[in-house]
Amino acid sequence: MNETLAEASRTCPKCGHRDATEKIEAHKYRCSGCEYEMAHIDTAPNGAIRGIFGWLKTVDEVIDSRYKIQMVLGKGGFGATYLVEDQRVSGKRWALKEIPEMLFDEYEVSLLSGLDHPSIPIIVDRFNENGMVYLVLKFGGSRTLATECKQHNRIVFPKLKNWAIQIAEVLGYLHSRNPPIIHRDLKPENVLLDDEDRIMLIDFGIAKEASPTEMTRTLGRAASIGFSPPEQVMGTGTDIRSDIYSLAATVYFAATGQTPVAAHERVSGKALIEPKQIATELPDAVNAMLLKGLNLNVNERPQTVAEFIGVFSDDLPSATEAMLSGKTVQISELQFGPVIKTALNPSTPLTRMNSAAVHAEKKAGLKFGLIIGAVMLLAAMTGGAYWLLNKDETATPLQEVASPEAQTPPVSPAQPQLATVDTQSPKAAATGGDGADNAGLSAMDILNKRRQTQAEPKPEPVVNKAAQQLDSTRTAQKTVVPKPKSKPKPVARAKSKEDNSGWVIIPGQTQKIR
Repeated sequence: MNETLAEASRTCPKCGHRDATEKIEAHKYRCSGCEYEMAHIDTAPNGAIRGIFGWLKTVDEVIDSRYKIQMVLGKGGFGATYLVEDQRVSGKRWALKEIPEMLFDEYEVSLLSGLDHPSIPIIVDRFNENGMVYLVLKFGGSRTLATECKQHNRIVFPKLKNWAIQIAEVLGYLHSRNPPIIHRDLKPENVLLDDEDRIMLIDFGIAKEASPTEMTRTLGRAASIGFSPPEQVMGTGTDIRSDIYSLAATVYFAATGQTPVAAHERVSGKALIEPKQIATELPDAVNAMLLKGLNLNVNERPQTVAEFIGVFSDDLPSATEAMLSGKTVQISELQFGPVIKTALNPSTPLTRMNSAAVHAEKKAGLKFGLIIGAVMLLAAMTGGAYWLLNKDETATPLQEVASPEAQTPPVSPAQPQLATVDTQSPKAAATGGDGADNAGLSAMDILNKRRQTQAEPKPEPVVNKAAQQLDSTRTAQKTVVPKPKSKPKPVARAKSKEDNSGWVIIPGQTQKIR
């Protein structure tokens, strides 16, 4: 009786709804409650259903007397994946993939055996039972991206971002193989999630190597409505950009909770709703990149996964995000090397200087440099002029002391000072016209005394106009017409004379004898 009831009705492994078998068959083998496909369908080339290869397993069913079904993780065109509990290894959980023998292709096994990535399952066992091939895959989670979207309606971007980056990383790994491997069936049902939010990409049944000599297998000619690009739907050839389309569609679905418009419908003119209209928290750069990834023209999509996922990272400068989203960016806005910080404008972010601020700082630095240079030049000119003036003032009395007319007798101190000064006398020149006060002093003492006298303020002397006029005339003549220097007489013929200062005066030179 129970067997008859079991054959007469079946329970949906997805939602648990129970229906009569005839009703399920009439509904194209789908659950009337959740529309989930409940069997492995045998489809004719024209799309007509010819029958089924077998029903999906239900919860608590045991396969191979070892693996107990906990839930169905996903159902594709050629197989289904279950989360199972190992009855022999202390409840260890695995992902169990079920494929009808007539649809099984050894290619998937050989492909997975050559891959090594934490987000790609490892095949740990394989067996056949009741016309089905089973692959036991290493996995410890119990969710998929599709079940998460169904539970929460949609996934907010801060939570979705980490999963999107992980999916992109595993796709980047596949595309970096030689030759590149194209997954061709990326969709939310094929992204598994474990308890630590780590993803695993499953179902490589229609994957292929992107080699010029590699033909697409018959079983690989399949597509998932809403997630497959137009070139895959129409069979014109796929490459790594086809996976980028599927990645953008998967992220679109997770962010909005809605399946993107199918590629063939978009070709016919049906518009795609921008994801930001539904998920308002999406950054503008991410919204633009999703639309770019879903472009029907394969040449207009991002050419690598790295380009697509770059805008999902918080570490990239906003200028780089704008560049990846297709906006025009000035070279000065891009960030190279250390970040320059400025406080020129409180409203300007401290992480980046605009080009106007940089130009203003350079101009201010140039002005400061010119001012410093002018000050240094002025100081050098002032110092040089001061040195020249002191040099002339010091050399004049010494030159006059060495004059060949040193034999003229000194002026009497009883005569008026300025009226009777003999300007040609070396003694009068050295003493400033007052020879009596300097009697008995050396030339150096007289020079020091004169410097000290010049430094002190002197009262204006009372002189007669005739002497003042005569002195001015002689000074003007001396300034305008320089007096030619007399040639020194030969030392051998000169007759030295000793004065009372201890110096011997010789024409052309001065020597001290004691």
